[in-house]
Amino acid sequence: MKILFLIPPEKSSTDSYTLQKIVKNREFRPKLGILYVAGYLRDKTGIIPEIIDCIAKGFDYEEIVNIIKENKPDVVGMSVLTFNLIDCLKAADIIKSIDKNIKICFGGFHPTLYPKETCTFKSVDFIVMGEGEKTFSELIEKMQKDTLNEEYYGINGLGWKDKNGNVIINDKREPITDLDEIPLPAHDLIDLSKYTHILSNDVHTAYMQTSRGCPFGCIFCDMRKSHFRSRSAENILKEIKVLYDRGIKEIFFLDDTITVNKKRIIELCKAILNENIKIKYKISSRVNTIDEEMLGFLKKSGCYRIHYGVESGSQRILDNLEKGITINQIIKAFEITKRFNIDTYAYMMIGSPSETMEDFNQSLKLIKKIKPDYVTYSLCTPFPKTKLYQDLLDKGYYKYDYWLKFAENPTTDFKLHYAHDFPVSELRRMQSKAMAHFYRSPRFLLRELNRTKSFKQLFIKIQTGYRLLFG
Repeated sequence: MKILFLIPPEKSSTDSYTLQKIVKNREFRPKLGILYVAGYLRDKTGIIPEIIDCIAKGFDYEEIVNIIKENKPDVVGMSVLTFNLIDCLKAADIIKSIDKNIKICFGGFHPTLYPKETCTFKSVDFIVMGEGEKTFSELIEKMQKDTLNEEYYGINGLGWKDKNGNVIINDKREPITDLDEIPLPAHDLIDLSKYTHILSNDVHTAYMQTSRGCPFGCIFCDMRKSHFRSRSAENILKEIKVLYDRGIKEIFFLDDTITVNKKRIIELCKAILNENIKIKYKISSRVNTIDEEMLGFLKKSGCYRIHYGVESGSQRILDNLEKGITINQIIKAFEITKRFNIDTYAYMMIGSPSETMEDFNQSLKLIKKIKPDYVTYSLCTPFPKTKLYQDLLDKGYYKYDYWLKFAENPTTDFKLHYAHDFPVSELRRMQSKAMAHFYRSPRFLLRELNRTKSFKQLFIKIQTGYRLLFG
């Protein structure tokens, strides 16, 4: 049986909550979810799937025709977010037009949030809800053993259609408790050089995730208070060695908060040092989960940048967002991080419910005080099924469940609905002002050019800088 994982072109995605002037220049990360499912499938069934990333390869829809004709897959899997749903559906329609017998399986966040709506689409045969490793592998194993059996009731986490076209949604699958039991993601099935990040210090960058879920309660996040599990330091080191042996010298850990467990992080740092692995890496953290001892180990073992979720310079807004941090904790975290000569990246949010211009100005003042090396201002966007969205829906801020309507009937004219009464044009103006105020600094521009390690990065940075200055 031939399995193809396809990342379709990104041509019809919805408008962005990040700055539109620079979003065109962003680079793309590999789909770690697909790499995990591919690694698990290979380990459990012996099937080596093909992974084709149209975005990384610069392919358009036309290339999908050649991909399908050349590979002749039995099953095509796609990782689907609400933002790329239209592209995935278009790719599925193209595949079905070539061979209607090819089975299409959608996994990822969107089918998890909207299982029935997603499985209803004509070109979608299966959907995988939640963590996909076990569910997808069990599906393939069943298809291998009994090609005539069209019933899949026994596979938890699966949605499917019976022979009459009725949508069946099976019971949910419980999250995997011991992450160390999962085979390593199949990094070897992709060209890692395609995923170098614009802000990387090395030409070749890989991406890793060491935990799943989040114990914190930010109301704007779809991971709010979800089942948190983490891999052991030994298991993480094993993956680092695999990547290091493939020439990777820089890693971006994609965990929302890798520093939840101080003991685990220090064990990992010590293991990297003991093995004398010369890598650089970046992490994301909360300002209230780091201290001097942890920062010392992080720095020694190769950490050169920490991304912090700051969100706002107004304590009132932070409390409204149930962020669980204080302004003083923010100031202290940036202060001690800089003391260890680790770069900082601040994630900020504009247009939170009830935010005033005074709150916005407090954010600008805070950034001026903490002096991050990089900053991103995004527009506060109530994502589907988050507490923020549900609260606004319950209060009548939205007249109807517009995310559900999009899930049922996705169209290219879809527009994000933000969380504030400010006109969108005003929110965008504030966003552009805040970004330009930070990135137009001659000090920043000169420093960033000195950090550039490749002509590709230089070209992208010049493009981005031009958009910020003159766009």
